Amino acid sequence: MATACWDFPIYSQTFVYQELTQLAKRGFNLRFIYSRLNPRANLPAQFSSVWHARRRLILHPDVCAHEYAHYMNRMPDRVDRLVAMVCDASGLSPEELRGHRHFQQAFAFTRMVEAYRPDYLHSYFFYEGTFFALCASFLLGIPRGVSCYADHMLEDYALKIVPLHVDQCTLVIATSARIKQELLHLAPGSDGERILVKPNGINTSRFPVVALTEPERGEPYRVVCVSRIEPKKGLLYLLEAASALRERNVPIEVHLLGGADASASSEEYARDLAARHTELRLDGIVHLEGRRSEAEIRGFFSRAHVYVAPFIETDSGDKDGIPTSLLEAMASGMPVVATDAGSITEVIEDGNDGMIVPQRDPAALADAIQALLDSPELRSRLGRQASVKVRGQFDVGTCEDVFHDRLRAITLAHRR
Repeated sequence: MATACWDFPIYSQTFVYQELTQLAKRGFNLRFIYSRLNPRANLPAQFSSVWHARRRLILHPDVCAHEYAHYMNRMPDRVDRLVAMVCDASGLSPEELRGHRHFQQAFAFTRMVEAYRPDYLHSYFFYEGTFFALCASFLLGIPRGVSCYADHMLEDYALKIVPLHVDQCTLVIATSARIKQELLHLAPGSDGERILVKPNGINTSRFPVVALTEPERGEPYRVVCVSRIEPKKGLLYLLEAASALRERNVPIEVHLLGGADASASSEEYARDLAARHTELRLDGIVHLEGRRSEAEIRGFFSRAHVYVAPFIETDSGDKDGIPTSLLEAMASGMPVVATDAGSITEVIEDGNDGMIVPQRDPAALADAIQALLDSPELRSRLGRQASVKVRGQFDVGTCEDVFHDRLRAITLAHRR
């Protein structure tokens, strides 16, 4: 059984559904737990096995209160130990914890888990789904794991308790080597052998290598970025770089593919982006294309000359791991300019299979884009090397095996 967030599907959680799809393809009997159903259109067709594996968790307060009473009556000592453990990790008092809605809801989740009797629980991120899994695992004695980015934002959720999760999980999937080190820093007493570095894989067969060509006479070079509109994506710096290239009389069009999430920070950033686009008079230069399907993204790749990932680490510490869209562009043979934010430097070797520039530096971003546009040979070499690397190291047919092997060992041990 696996769970991630309240809502399902969420279009931006591609790596979650990719990981679960590969589990289903490799013979694991998957059940995916959610609470509120979004349109199926938010889930790409290739992840249909997750759609069919979905099971709804009812979180009505009366249901949660009933299940809490059930476990208090059945195993009061174990519930008390759970309370003490979580309170020690979170700093909440027993009264605050028992009154927290997610603590109550965790018992409805536990009841559902017990009904299905899985061999293993897996969750994503360090929010309510992973807290539910912690409670169910502790109460029922079922091994569990979590796939996560480095969790730099530690104060945005009272029950985040990352050190406890890392300590209690049988398996932790860190999506980059940097993330493993950050997790060990947060939970220094944990067993590092239980933290498995497995980058987000992509199905490279869905991103064929594009034929890189020069623009027709009088046509601009096309630069593409695929990204949600949110602060850590650094898109304002891409606008600044585009403006600088225009001032240098470099003929370009920038196509930004992606939309804002339904969050205050994302919506505010989208407004800032639109305002800056207007201030810099980038109509006809930077095209805000909105959210696009995978097929449409492949179409933009086939007509583009450079892919740009201008991502940053925000003042709050928010940052990407290894972006899926970056891997897709590299698999397609696109020459890439990216920043040194997050775990990107674990994918790109500067000058060999892409170009790395400092984050928050639009001049450096513009210089690197121009260097690629000025040299068809450089674009070809970097794109070719990028495709070879991603197909060899980041394809789901390769990088998921280590997770599956570890999971089979855990489930077999549990059955004994």
